[in-house]
Amino acid sequence: MSRYLFPVLLLVLSLPAAAECRDRDAIAAGEEHARSYFKKADVFHPGRVLKVHHPSRHKEVAAYVQTGDKRYSIFTLVDENCRARFIKRTRQGD
Repeated sequence: MSRYLFPVLLLVLSLPAAAECRDRDAIAAGEEHARSYFKKADVFHPGRVLKVHHPSRHKEVAAYVQTGDKRYSIFTLVDENCRARFIKRTRQGD
């Protein structure tokens, strides 16, 4: 039985670990990406992970930024390497 266990153990250890961006890192990436659209923007509310897309494990993140007296919700899709991609922008209070 042990001669069968060793090859299985080698196979399991040689598989690449699935990289996943943690929620905290995904929110930070989404907020940083949202701030990059404006010259001066501040986060007025903590971001949130709205959902995780299966099976890609990409996370949809909402970031809430303010520039001047205008507030925006910026939605991004963050991949497993914590790279954010723009989805849409909405302005609050209109």
